[in-house]
Amino acid sequence: MAQVTGTFSTYDAIGDREDLENAIYQITPEETPFISMIGSGKVKAVRHDWQTDALAVPAVNAAIEGDDYTYANVTPTTRLANYTQISLKTVIVTETQDAVDKAGREKELAYQMAKKGVELKKDIEAAALSNVASVAGNDTTARISGGFPAWMTSNDDRGAAGADGGFSTGTGLVVAATNGTQRAFTKTLLDTVIGLVYASGGNPDTVMLSPYNKQVFSTFMSNANVAPFRNEVKSPKQGTIIAAADAYLSDFGLLSVVPNRVMGTTAALARNVFVITPDMVERGVLRPITQDVPAKTGDANKRVIKTEWTLVVKNQAAHGVVADVFGLTATT
Repeated sequence: MAQVTGTFSTYDAIGDREDLENAIYQITPEETPFISMIGSGKVKAVRHDWQTDALAVPAVNAAIEGDDYTYANVTPTTRLANYTQISLKTVIVTETQDAVDKAGREKELAYQMAKKGVELKKDIEAAALSNVASVAGNDTTARISGGFPAWMTSNDDRGAAGADGGFSTGTGLVVAATNGTQRAFTKTLLDTVIGLVYASGGNPDTVMLSPYNKQVFSTFMSNANVAPFRNEVKSPKQGTIIAAADAYLSDFGLLSVVPNRVMGTTAALARNVFVITPDMVERGVLRPITQDVPAKTGDANKRVIKTEWTLVVKNQAAHGVVADVFGLTATT
């Protein structure tokens, strides 16, 4: 059928009101499970130092009756350090944009600041979980906090050609690990690292991994060495298909398995699966998150949201990492 000649339609009209919803839909995830789990503590300088120590290996320790004492050398503590990192987000909004009638928000500046606050937290999450070396910084170079995977040297399982980084007592800096050949995440790899952490004295209770590797973890239920779990379904009750697992009862304790969306944003973040003892790592805070209001230099309002922080890995032997696994897909 054809439109009758002369019909006036919406295609011809001038002045029809737009139908714009008074809402803004944002589905980007806001969670930061790593920094939320480890908590924070106060630091007082741009270089934060702490000490670690370890007990001697147990021995039979039998002495001769009446023997004179001999004295072993005392082993000093190990001094570690990390540098604070300044993380910030900026916003500039004209006063006109704040004054006009808008859909979904009353004030543009307030909306943008709330958004930048979430983005800042996610930036810190990504930085803390990145395999980056620490940088002391200078007047032209930003300080960088050494990331969690860079610290791991005692309890790691790496792909071929992968190598440890760790803290260098010579330079006082954290060295990034060398990436190895990527491989599939398996139950054997996870069990190996959990066992290493336990043997080192750690008491891990969390496995943190990318969303893809969380799905891989759930396939461990089909492993021949895993006890199947079934629930009886009594009629007329409807059954539930169980195809995922959120906890792992290892030989050395129960661990929560926590997917981290931030770890699924890049292949560099996704390639590691962490075994964590939460009370042995924290975010050190030199300057908490604050808002700056710079001086006006024009017909716009400026805001800066910022913080200064560092990652304090109290003892890296309390944690472990399955490194160099595919973390985004079966090949990446």
